[in-house]
Parts: sequence; C-alpha cells; structure tokens
Amino acid sequence: MHHSFSSSTSFEMDGSGTDLDRIEAQRPTDVSHGQRNGTYISAGAPLLATNIPRSNDSFQNGGDGATPPTGDTESVPEYLTNLRLSDFFAFPGEDVQMTPEIFSGMSDGKKECLEKLRSQGMPMARLKSNTGDSILHLAATWGHLELVKEIVSECPRLLLEPNSRGKTPLHVAAHGGHTPVIEAFVKTVTFASARLCTEESERLNPYVLKDTNGNTALHYAIKGHYFEMATCLVNANQDAPFLGNNKGESSLLMAVYFGYVSLVKLILKTTGNEDLEEKKSKLDSKLQGKKYLAHAALMAKSKDVFDFILVEYPSLIDERDKDGKTCLSVGAYEGYYEEVCNLLDRSTKGVYVCDQDGSFPIHTAAENGHEKIVEEFIKRCPDSKYLLNKLGQNVLHIAAQNGKFWISDWLMNNKDTKHLGVGQDVDGNTPLHLAVMNWHFDSITHLANSSEILNLRNKSDLSAREIAESQVKPNYIFHERWTLALLLYAIHSSGLESVESLTIPSEPIDHKNNRDYVSTLLLVAALVATVTFAAGFTIPGGFNSDAEKPNLGRATLAKNPTLFIFLLFDILAMQSSVATICTLIWAQLGDPLLIRESLHVALPLLLFSLLCMPMAFLFGVITAIGYVKWLLVIISIISGLFFLWAIFILGPHVMLQRSHLSPKFAGKFLKTFMMSKDISEIFLLVIGYVFFRHF
Repeated sequence: MHHSFSSSTSFEMDGSGTDLDRIEAQRPTDVSHGQRNGTYISAGAPLLATNIPRSNDSFQNGGDGATPPTGDTESVPEYLTNLRLSDFFAFPGEDVQMTPEIFSGMSDGKKECLEKLRSQGMPMARLKSNTGDSILHLAATWGHLELVKEIVSECPRLLLEPNSRGKTPLHVAAHGGHTPVIEAFVKTVTFASARLCTEESERLNPYVLKDTNGNTALHYAIKGHYFEMATCLVNANQDAPFLGNNKGESSLLMAVYFGYVSLVKLILKTTGNEDLEEKKSKLDSKLQGKKYLAHAALMAKSKDVFDFILVEYPSLIDERDKDGKTCLSVGAYEGYYEEVCNLLDRSTKGVYVCDQDGSFPIHTAAENGHEKIVEEFIKRCPDSKYLLNKLGQNVLHIAAQNGKFWISDWLMNNKDTKHLGVGQDVDGNTPLHLAVMNWHFDSITHLANSSEILNLRNKSDLSAREIAESQVKPNYIFHERWTLALLLYAIHSSGLESVESLTIPSEPIDHKNNRDYVSTLLLVAALVATVTFAAGFTIPGGFNSDAEKPNLGRATLAKNPTLFIFLLFDILAMQSSVATICTLIWAQLGDPLLIRESLHVALPLLLFSLLCMPMAFLFGVITAIGYVKWLLVIISIISGLFFLWAIFILGPHVMLQRSHLSPKFAGKFLKTFMMSKDISEIFLLVIGYVFFRHF
C-alpha cells in the first residue's frame, strides 16, 4: 500500500504511548491546499513539536489524565463529552477509497452505516471519495446534523481536512446553507479551543481556511444570504471577515455590497470613542484585497451601510477605487442622485478631485447623461462648470461629444452656462465641432444657436461646416446627412454664409444592395396600387340595385361630398403608386445616373401615395358613419395624429436623398421634425412610467 505522508513530516512511537514529535503548523491566512489527507503547510512556517497523550485525554469525568473542564460539565453538549484533544492533530495516515455503499449511506444520513463502519473496524477518518470528500464532508453537504455530531465526536480532525477543491466540512455546510451544522461545528471548535494552550488553540481555526478559490466559509454564508449563519461565523472568529479571496473580495466587502448593515457593524465593532484615523489604520492593516468599502456600499445603493461608513470611516469616502475614482465620481457615473446629494451635503471638495484620466465628477455625469446630477453640481458649486479635463474640455464639450443633447440643451439655454458654447479644447474644438465630428444630430440645433459659435475654427483652421462637408461619406448615411442638413440650416438662419442646399449629391450604394432597395420600393408601390385600385370599386354606401329607380348600378351616395373626397384621395394614391412603379423600372437597368434620378422622382411619389391612402380611408369611413358625431370626432383626431406622424417619419428619408434641398422650404420642416421627435420621446417616457414602472 502507498502512503501519502509528507516528506517533511515524521512521527515516532515510544513504549508509554503515542508521541507526535512533529506536526505541520497551521497558519490562518496562507494555507496550501495541494497536500492530500488534510495536511496544511503555511508558507515558510516551521514544523511545531507537541506532546499530546492520545489514550487518556477524554473530557469524561474521572478519566486518568483528563483535561480539567473549564465550566460546568452539565452544560457540555453530549456529543462532545467523548471528544479527545489529540484527535484534532492526529496524523491522518493513508487514504482509503470510499465504497459506493458508504458514499450513499453518508449522503443519505444513515447512522447505521456509521455503526457498520465501527463494527468492521474501518478507518473512518481516512475514508475518501473520488473528489477527496471525507464522511464528514458528505454529512455536512446534505445537512445531516445528528450524523455530523457523531462523526465530529469520533473524528474531530476531519473538521480541518480539505477535499480536492480545498473545501473543509465548514465550507460545504456554509455553501449548502445548513446553519445548524455550522453551529455544531462552532460549538465543537469553541469547546476544544478553551481547553487547549494558546498556540494549539490558534491552530484549531477552521474559520480562516480557504478553498482553491480563496473563499472562507463566511464567504459562502454571505454569498448565499444566510444571515444567521454569517452572524454565527463572525461571532466565532473576528479575523475571517477581513480575509480576501482570489478575486480580492473579503467577506466584509461582500456584506457591504449586499447591504447587511448589522453584519457590517458586528464585523467592524466600533466603540464610538476611537480616533477616526486610528480606526482607519486598523482597518487597513487587517483588510485584505479590495479596500474600497464606501464604493461598494454606494454601488449597492445600501443607504444604511453607506451612512454607517460615512460616520465611522469618513476618510473612506475620499479614497479611490482600482480605476482611480472617488465615491462622488462613481455616484456621478452611475447616476445615483440621492447618494451624490448625500455626499455633497457632507462636503463639496470631492467635486474638484479628478480621476486618473483627468475627468472630474461633473464630466463623468455629463458623459453618461445624468442631467439632474450635472444641475446639482453647478447649483452647489457654480465654478465646477469651468473645470477642464486633460483635453481642456468643459462639461458642455463632454455632453456634446457623447450626444447627451438634453444636457447640451439645458446648458445652452441657461444664461449662466450658455457661454460654454464658445469654449475651445486643446485642439481648438468647440462643443459644436465635437458634436459634428461624432454626428450627434440631436445636439446640433442647441449648440449652433449663434453666429459666434458657427464662425469659430479649430487649430486645423476648420469650421464646423467644413468638418461636416469634408467627412460626410459619399453614399447615403442617414445620421451624417441629417447632421449636415441641420447644421447648414442653422448657418442659413444666422445669415453667416450662403447656403444653396441642405444636402450634397450622394453616390448610389453598391449594386447588390441597390437592387434590394429598389425592389423593396417596387413591392410597396405595387401593394398601394393594388389596394387603392380595389377600393375604387368598393365604394362606401354601395350601388343602386333597384331596377325601378333611376341610375341603376351607380353609387347610392354619389352626391355626398365626403364620397367625392374619398375617391379623389384614392385615385391620387393609385396613380402616384403606378407612376412610382414606372419610374423605378428605369432604376433596374443598372445605370448609376438613372438610379439616382429615378429615386429622386420615385421617392416623393411613393411618399405622396402613402399619405393619400390613409386620407382616403378616413373619408371613406366618414361617408359611412358620419351621422355618429362622437365617433367621427375620435376617428378624425386619431387619423390626424397618424398623418402627421407619417409625414415626420417618411419625410426626412425622402428629403435627405435629394441632391438639392432648398433651406427656405425644407429647413423649418426638419427643425419641426426634431421638435416632434423630442416630444414623442417624452410622450413614450410618460407612458412607460405610468403603465410599466411596477414591472
């Protein structure tokens, strides 16, 4: 048989009993899990010699050499009365493969399986499964409390043995949420530690042992939201909460993130009369891994924990996280308005502290579109609007560059901040330059509101117009051409320069995509023509079928004016769609010039036919139910809103593809479209808030 003894571990037998001359030392914060059979070696720690009698060290009264109990023996749990101190540190010997029957019996919590092992003289402490689990691991995994107590009483050293994943029974019980099992383990360790010398008591410390991921049992208790269990483990050992795992996360950090304020208070145990710097120094010396507790509380939006840290450890608020951000910067980045206001109530000095990338909290808020936070910064610290990042950009530069048009609009319409629009960064770019470079058309109408801004040039001697016209792609890209059109209209309105057209000629897209686009337009035009053609022969009111009356076979409501309007729009829709089909046939020939010219004619015709069709439907319905006034009003309002919506949806698509678009007639439409777009977004936000805020 092969023995799994460590080469650095030896033991000797003498005539009087068992002497453990050397056993491997256990240190709380650096434990190697690569050793088999529960061997723990702390990095660089020497092997400690001890002498512990094995045969006469039980806690039963009257036993020879019994260790004197520290309290009333009647208070000792029954399963601990036969516990022997030496068994905690006994050398394990070789592994014995666990049979499937034993594995199944332990997992099912069958005590008779344990009795059978005793009767057969099996080395219970050395039984291991394929994954290195002992019988105590299996009992603890499934929460079999009574079985756990019996195994601990007989084989207590299994409490310290890891499996192949480095997990002790304490780990697996915590992972499974078995609080009674954890409490039994804690009682066992507490009971034994009180009867050991200080050095041996320190070694009997399963709470600080880590698995291969660096997690202690407390990590699993907090991660599983087992609050009662976590409290028990914290009370058992005050060092474990500060130990970091492989990700640098301590149990304390996890408790902060989950908002367990009472657990955080229990771990930190502040007395109230300690010096703030002294408390902070003690925390820094004990806490492993990530130390930014205030940031974690802020990210978790845990107000109680955050307020506690704010009072007891105020200096943590000003510390930086791994990305170099302060708490105020993190709050501004995430949009935590209430938390940001709370920090500003405490102190405004964080407003003037920049991150590692040179950005101030007001820049971070603007970059992510948190308008209310930007307003709060400027309200409390008016000079924060002049803060510049490493590129010399102010808050309006940041908002414009990232397309946060609501912030740009607010800043440009505020008399105290509108002058920021003429600010230039290290490259000489104004906020308008940056908005144009990134094609943020939403911001153009707000930023290009004065000839002074439009006339400014950057260090490359380029105005915003020159940048837009030089960088716009030759093929049709909607947001680029939309940005250019709005900019040119702003220039036209200011009278700064002459503007002949809001668009520039575009080149056709590649042949394959062009054919798909034209085919789609042909299909839509054919559908409109088919529907409107059929509608012309299904006139509202029907036809006269009475042979005795004049005008047999003619429309019964021929003299109704609404029927005339219905037929007018129907005919216009049909003829426009047929004209569109005829025009697009030329576009199928593949000539680039014909494609461009055909689209310039076909798109307005198709738009016109699509607008005429719903109008024909409206007057057809009016002809049929015009006598029901209330219904007539509702239908008219709905149809009017739809008609306007259709114009603003289809209009820009058609207009921006034309090679020449007069600013005199088209500019106001485009600007009105922008206003309607903003109104529509607000309307949708209101609907979402009213009907879906609880989901």
